[in-house]
Amino acid sequence: MKTFFFLLFLPILFFGQLSPKVNKLYKQLSQSERYESKNISIDGHESEVYKINEKIGKIASDDEVKFIASNGNPSTKLYALNILFSRKSKSFEKFFINNLNTKDSLKVMKGCVIRMTTIAFELYQNVLAEKQIIKQADWERKWKDSMIANHKQNSPEYQNIKDMLNTRSIWKTNEIDSLTSRLDQIILSNPNSPKVMVELLAEYHLYEGLKVPYFDKLAFFERKYKSEYIDKYLKFCRYGIKEPVSFD
Repeated sequence: MKTFFFLLFLPILFFGQLSPKVNKLYKQLSQSERYESKNISIDGHESEVYKINEKIGKIASDDEVKFIASNGNPSTKLYALNILFSRKSKSFEKFFINNLNTKDSLKVMKGCVIRMTTIAFELYQNVLAEKQIIKQADWERKWKDSMIANHKQNSPEYQNIKDMLNTRSIWKTNEIDSLTSRLDQIILSNPNSPKVMVELLAEYHLYEGLKVPYFDKLAFFERKYKSEYIDKYLKFCRYGIKEPVSFD
């Protein structure tokens, strides 16, 4: 009986925390069984679900987004947490901690690839990927500036390409490096952090050729999980041996 009344009043509880417009979009977003990137499938068309997420990101307050991040299903939580990331929310790290060891998995579709993953893995991966987005945005800006400086803004090359070069990021490289370092410490300070999280950390820093000051903690996880990926990174930290890694 208690469960019945809880389910009966659940929509009312949500409505009290979300504005009518946000609540309507939230209900639509909740109907999707998976998280989708902006462009999906072989033809790269724009995801209708992602469009709903973008609408929420434009009109929802921080408190509304945090409410969804706390109470939604795994896919809506991930959408909300990526909104918080895009806003440089100070709550992002707290939510990362809360989701680090959750057993909930979710289906994610990026491009034409569908896989099962976790919220924490996707959040960490998105933070790491932002650095490349910053580099791409910087390259596009410099290219446009160079074309204008050389009076080529009316050339077919510039006119045909300029609208396609629309990469944006509100982050700076040093900010992402700092956030990555803090997330690293969160992962490695928890002895129960999932193997996949520690492996992603090790793979990324090996790929970047960075020796981070977490050797003892990484050694602990290498012993715990007997992971070849963590072992490769430890060898790099010890001896400078950089074996190739792949992000499958």
